[in-house]
Amino acid sequence: MTPMCGPHGDPLIGHEEVSHTNGLYIGIFYIFLFIIMGVPQAMCLYAICHKKHLQYSCYKLMLMVSVLDMFNLTEGSLVCGLLSIFNLSHCNSPIVLIFGKMIMGKPTLGILDSVTIKLQTLVSWMIYCFTSIILALNRVLEFVSRPLSWAYGLTMALTVPRPFYYYVPAKGQLSFLQINEAGTELEENKNHIVNNSVKGLSIAVAYVIMLIAIRVKLKNSGMALSKMEVRLSIQAFFVGLMSVSSIVYCLFGYLPIGNFSLIGPVGMVCWLSTHGVSGYIYLIMNKSLRETSFGLFCKKSKLLKSKQMVLFTTSVNTVERLSSRGFCRIK
Repeated sequence: MTPMCGPHGDPLIGHEEVSHTNGLYIGIFYIFLFIIMGVPQAMCLYAICHKKHLQYSCYKLMLMVSVLDMFNLTEGSLVCGLLSIFNLSHCNSPIVLIFGKMIMGKPTLGILDSVTIKLQTLVSWMIYCFTSIILALNRVLEFVSRPLSWAYGLTMALTVPRPFYYYVPAKGQLSFLQINEAGTELEENKNHIVNNSVKGLSIAVAYVIMLIAIRVKLKNSGMALSKMEVRLSIQAFFVGLMSVSSIVYCLFGYLPIGNFSLIGPVGMVCWLSTHGVSGYIYLIMNKSLRETSFGLFCKKSKLLKSKQMVLFTTSVNTVERLSSRGFCRIK
């Protein structure tokens, strides 16, 4: 039997089998979250890719963060939403969702007991966390080291001894845990807990230092920061505040809330808001990104109007020629 699966083919949470009851509604809710959070994030990604923005190091980091935001939004809302709607889990669709340990070069225990498609979610999340920290440090120290982000994410994710990441469609809940050697009990994933805690705290501290540095520099040095630098720093500060919500996702496993039925959606909203709200912040506060992203639609609108004007002018000229030749008379 596949680990963490009940006798009826549904996933286990603790020792309780969870039947597919509210999975359809949770799935639709996750798809809705993907639309309202993914669209502005995609618009920001388009704007950041413009050459006038990529000449700045902070925008290059924002590009990497935005790509990871879109990936995590797709995994956490779109993919999980579809899994909940169609009730697909590692218990009833193991060929689709489970990879054996051999993929990671580790010995198997005779069962498909380890890595689901959520490994890539955890890797991308940890890379995102480190990149966010680097973005914060970039605003303080003007330091960039993108290769370290990939090294950190892969190392943290691939050094979990016996990873077991699975999704419960009926609860809308992702579990990034590890399993014991016997393949019967789940254990805490210390790498996941440390990553989320360090990320939230380090970003908060970095942005506090940044704001203090801006205040001191403006007051004492007589060197005024450019409006763009100050504006970008303030935007990054608000995005950093949202990143602290990722800690909530880990805390839910320790809060005395019992068998709360909506723990999955509430935790997922906290996690997805880290990736989705930044799109709204950038579109509202960053005039350059806003004009570039909405310019995509304006160009299409102008092109459509231009084509309509050409068609109208052509039609008028045709009618005038036909009228002059007696083919079309207006009474």
